[in-house]
Amino acid sequence: MQHPTPQNATELTSSPHDTVVIGAGVVGMACALELARRGRRVLVLDRSRVGSGASYGNAGWLTPSLAFPLAQPGYAVKATRWMLDPESPFYIRPSLSPSFLRWLGVFLWSSRRSTFAANAPALVGLCRWSVDAWEAIAAQEGPDFGFDRRGLVMLVETEKGRESALRSAEYTGSLGIAYEWWDAQRVRAEEPIVTGTQIGAVFYPRDGHCVPNLAVDRLRHEARRAGVVVVEDCAVEDAVVENGRVRTLRTQRGDIEAREVILAAGFWSAGIGRRLGLNIPMRAAKGYSLQFNRGQVHPTRSICLGERKVTVTPHRDRLRLAGTLEIVGDDLSVNARRVGAIERAARSLLALPQERAEPQPWAGLRPCLADGMPAIGRSPHHQNLWLAIGHQMTGLKCAPATARLLAELMAGEKPTFDPGPFDPKRCCG
Repeated sequence: MQHPTPQNATELTSSPHDTVVIGAGVVGMACALELARRGRRVLVLDRSRVGSGASYGNAGWLTPSLAFPLAQPGYAVKATRWMLDPESPFYIRPSLSPSFLRWLGVFLWSSRRSTFAANAPALVGLCRWSVDAWEAIAAQEGPDFGFDRRGLVMLVETEKGRESALRSAEYTGSLGIAYEWWDAQRVRAEEPIVTGTQIGAVFYPRDGHCVPNLAVDRLRHEARRAGVVVVEDCAVEDAVVENGRVRTLRTQRGDIEAREVILAAGFWSAGIGRRLGLNIPMRAAKGYSLQFNRGQVHPTRSICLGERKVTVTPHRDRLRLAGTLEIVGDDLSVNARRVGAIERAARSLLALPQERAEPQPWAGLRPCLADGMPAIGRSPHHQNLWLAIGHQMTGLKCAPATARLLAELMAGEKPTFDPGPFDPKRCCG
């Protein structure tokens, strides 16, 4: 369904829009596309450019095998130990601010096994559906986004690592995620880029990957075909909220009225939420990625250096490394020591090209709610405000299912997924 595109500020602000989506990352664009296909007139606003935030340079993984809540059993102990290691893969920057202490308290409480056991199946289910949806998009005519579904190789180096990897595989296996065990010889035969000492790998045959920024571009392409209007460089600066309804969004382009509003602005959702009267317990998880030109030996599948927390993604002309998880504020500075640790870890196991394709690594801020789960559904304090936020490292891999669930809730339909684990009432007061 095609709808007219506003040509100027007067058209943009002259009449109420059916739905305004705040945020043009992978989740926001997926929501816009899903709603437009259901016949809604959708306007997307972004403070910067489409897909320029955490959606741009992440690992590009579409991996139900690793679609876990950020708050996991054992992470409290690891976080405490790794705080003293400047090259650790997981780091929580300490602070005495009340908001951080509240966030940390909920995070630690949510790391209990009982909470994880309730949340993880829901997130894995969201991801499984989404990877199938990405595959369906890739099969249709349109711009290529590097989708590939040849599986994930979870490399292990020690017996302790093998036991941990197999426990995780057995757990996700109980949720319907297929896996195999490869010995060291099989690993080298399948992926000759692996040259370092290792004892084998868990292989997940149904996992996939893509080029993350191109995936967002593909969603924008499909959304525009469906009539979605995208306005970039249009930050929401304030809002008028009356009687539990968002009446007006005040932006750099003028005041915009909407019958319904979706907040899907990644880490920046917390600041926008305050203007809408919401207290969103959000922290940023900074991660890095660096790219190399395709070398003489190139992987055919994604590879995870499981005990080193480094991801390896093969694209057509590039090889992408990604890693580290720093719970920070809005700090996008690059910690060269942590970036160096990612590269050294990869070189110890893989035959990497000598030089990076891009000298400077990418840094992005992943949006993390305190319990490590996304919030998908109606705002607890508004009749016409909907949330699709807090996806931490699962935004790309869960975006299509997030959009489906939100659209079903907005339409009052029976949802494809159990909305309970994602209910914003649990966290967004």
